[in-house]
Amino acid sequence: VVSFQLDNTSYLEEELDLLWKEHDFAGKEVFLARVNQRLPELEDLFKEVASSIDLHWTLLAGISYQESHWNPRAISKTGVRGLMMLTQTTAKEVGISRRTDPKQSVFGGSIYFQRLLEKFPDSTPRQDKLWMTIAAYNLGFSYLRQARELTKINNKDPNNWKDVSSSLSLMRTKEQDKLMKERIREALDYVQKVKLYYQTLSVKKRANILTS
Repeated sequence: VVSFQLDNTSYLEEELDLLWKEHDFAGKEVFLARVNQRLPELEDLFKEVASSIDLHWTLLAGISYQESHWNPRAISKTGVRGLMMLTQTTAKEVGISRRTDPKQSVFGGSIYFQRLLEKFPDSTPRQDKLWMTIAAYNLGFSYLRQARELTKINNKDPNNWKDVSSSLSLMRTKEQDKLMKERIREALDYVQKVKLYYQTLSVKKRANILTS
């Protein structure tokens, strides 16, 4: 049994290597270090909040890592703050008074995420809807609506994230504003990175189960 477990954990480590080589191999060690150093203090909070919005906690943790690297005091040049990097306007909309408070930030971010999620039609498959919502969390819902409309015009599936992301890429090539071009590129990269963190945490969870 021990040999079987060791073989499986070894396989999971190989799976992690493949994931990171494809996307961001240089960031792997930093992420795994922060999984050990920062995540333990936040894991219960992510689990509590995720259960209230029917979202797996590892996906919520992945969004938070992409936003702040799990630093509650994080602040960007544009003034967004906290674990979920909420703007002052969004914080007010979701009833958050202190963006650098971990619990308020994660609860506020989850409320905002849920509101975006509910804007997509029920006909959208759950997984595709999640990726679109993550893109909207970064870019804003209006751009996802435009991308879905463009997808439909091009006779593709507006409920399929792969087709919608292709439309976002097309919008980027036609965009005249350099800042907007960069924002769309960042949003597409944002989704890929959240996927990577989510998948990594899922693999780590399986490895922990095998070795416990």
